[in-house]
Amino acid sequence: MQTIRTMRGFWRMFGLVAFVTLFTFAQAAVADEYRPFVLAYTTTGTDVRGEAESVRERLEDAGFQTLGEYPISDARHVVVVTHDDLLRVAGTDERAGYLAPIRVGITRVNGGLQVSYNNLEYFRHAYRVDAPVAAVTGHLAQVLGSERDFGSDDGLSERDLSRYRYAFGMERFDRPYELGSFNSRRAALTELDGNLAARAGGVSEIYRVDIPGQDVTVIGVAIREADGADSDAADLFTLETVDVRDHRHTAYVPYEILVRGGEVEALHMRFRAALHWPDLNMLGANSFMQLRRSPGALEEALQEAAGFEEEPTIDW
Repeated sequence: MQTIRTMRGFWRMFGLVAFVTLFTFAQAAVADEYRPFVLAYTTTGTDVRGEAESVRERLEDAGFQTLGEYPISDARHVVVVTHDDLLRVAGTDERAGYLAPIRVGITRVNGGLQVSYNNLEYFRHAYRVDAPVAAVTGHLAQVLGSERDFGSDDGLSERDLSRYRYAFGMERFDRPYELGSFNSRRAALTELDGNLAARAGGVSEIYRVDIPGQDVTVIGVAIREADGADSDAADLFTLETVDVRDHRHTAYVPYEILVRGGEVEALHMRFRAALHWPDLNMLGANSFMQLRRSPGALEEALQEAAGFEEEPTIDW
């Protein structure tokens, strides 16, 4: 009889251990699914500029450095910051500079304000950066908040992100726009300085940041139809076309130009936009099909800003 009781106790304990183990694995699996944005908080009111100023001040007081601000429209504003710890991560690889800017979007939606930012863990994996960013994400969450991650219903795994492309034949992280080639980073930046000041292609500078330990500069740019950009290339066109869900992806912009030595590049829109809207439908209203001309139009705008010149064709 004692043996039976002992066995029953064993199986009860075994079942409890198995349940806890399965629950732990399930929780880990959930934790390993990443989404592109973090909703910091929502608040009442409609003063987008005032909320942006408050966000900037709070971040600066907490040790973040403001790189620039982008007033996209009356209803959308982005504050771009970075942090010394994040810059050290960005310096671990020559293309990790894409991770350096933290884009905080302030958006007026249905009579209230949403404040959100790009999820560094999500983009770390997408940009194939091995160095951890947990300290920065934790600090950011303390300063601004972290109500929920959003931007993908199911989320994407680290493996999915490291090899991400929206569909077969579309670009991955290692197939950017090639915007120009110069003798040095200084020569490339000199060309960009003049063109961005002139708003060539409708492109203008919002911020720039040099990446420590690398011969790399990242320049965040605005692409505005009012400045002469093709309407299909403009930031606002992209946002107004596909950013229609309850939680807005305003922190999709500014777009980054990466100067690496004398090489100038930017992430291909078919990769970058899809990475920010991984659940977006290919067809129908508010779909990628509505942006079908945008990747080409954006490439032309960025090439003009970078002073891109086609290599002459030799006729034999």
